[in-house]
Amino acid sequence: MGALSFEFHRPAVTSFAPLFRFGLLPLAAGLLSSCALVEDYREHRERKATEARLAAERAAAVAVHSEWRSTTKGWRSKTFRNEAVIAKATPENVSLEIALSEQRGLLLVDGVVAMDYPVATGKRSHPTPKGEYRIKAKQKDYSSNLYGKIVDAAGTVLVEDADTRQHAVPEGATFAGAKMPYWMRLTDTGVGLHVGYVPGRPASHGCIRLKRAVAEELFSLTKIGTPVVIADTAPALTTEVVKKP
Repeated sequence: MGALSFEFHRPAVTSFAPLFRFGLLPLAAGLLSSCALVEDYREHRERKATEARLAAERAAAVAVHSEWRSTTKGWRSKTFRNEAVIAKATPENVSLEIALSEQRGLLLVDGVVAMDYPVATGKRSHPTPKGEYRIKAKQKDYSSNLYGKIVDAAGTVLVEDADTRQHAVPEGATFAGAKMPYWMRLTDTGVGLHVGYVPGRPASHGCIRLKRAVAEELFSLTKIGTPVVIADTAPALTTEVVKKP
């Protein structure tokens, strides 16, 4: 009986050797790279198309707002609404701008004017401070702890325009803080946005007064942290050509 013999074979992995020999693996790698380039190009093209669409929508919105100011008689006492832009508003993409020189406020959605509304800011003795802010607090039913009236026990008003920092409350009398519904605080010193009398001129103690319908809508669309810019001229309007009556 002859001796047994065994033949050992190398693992099949060596079967890739011909691929290297004939350059098939580099070819496969090149094909994969080409697919990645095609995908990158497709994404780039889609991104550019989206940017072009947004730019066109922004230009159209600017034109609508500019035309409204140019053609609407008595626009300073009225509110502009672009419903198509408002429909896209969320607490994440809105911001506010207050134009002191015009006594106007803007609701912006991704930087596009969605609403343009009248406001009443601080009178000369209590100017509204310019600057960049964020909403620090919101309260639907709020009363000022600084401004209001002092009334006696019979309900007679002793001080009509009371300031708790300047007017002492006599014994038996009480301080009734001014009601500021839909309060949106901007500073720790008492400046914020709220419902109030809007006469078309500066009239407040420093706050930004809003008409009720506007205040309710802004309150529902904003959040703690929403940006608010207060300036002589609203930055969003610096790129618009607006005819003023």
